[in-house]
Amino acid sequence: MEQVIEFFNKLFSAEDWPARWVCGEWSSFHGWLYITSDIAIWLAYFVIPAIIIFFIQKRHNLPFLPVFWLFGAFIILCGSTHLIDAIMFYWPGYRLSALLRALTAIVSLATAFVLIRDLPKLIETKPEDKLKTYQLEKQVKQYEAEIEALKQKLHNQEG
Repeated sequence: MEQVIEFFNKLFSAEDWPARWVCGEWSSFHGWLYITSDIAIWLAYFVIPAIIIFFIQKRHNLPFLPVFWLFGAFIILCGSTHLIDAIMFYWPGYRLSALLRALTAIVSLATAFVLIRDLPKLIETKPEDKLKTYQLEKQVKQYEAEIEALKQKLHNQEG
């Protein structure tokens, strides 16, 4: 228990380790490749949940909503581990990294469990009638616009 208390008391302390740049034989190319790749992965891992949230807000009555939120949390936490890996080249926050990884593991397992549990229900789910209606309405509007364009073209040719 003493180690757990010490861990959280020193969560943001980096005094016990050197920065990653001074550990080993990093060339500038290798180090910057590592850093920029991790930052790019982190960026993608934050954009993807934003898209999921946008989708959830636009689509009402979405079935299996908790699965979407778990995916979002899973992706954000995965991205956070990449961000902290890039930061550790300058600030060796290994305790924070360990905590992020533990949280990522918990949410990852929870997401996998929920997917396994809900997969049979997801497979059985049929497309909603509203979605079909929306698609048909969209097609009708498209056809109406095309008909109007043709009428306008005929009118211009007659005049």
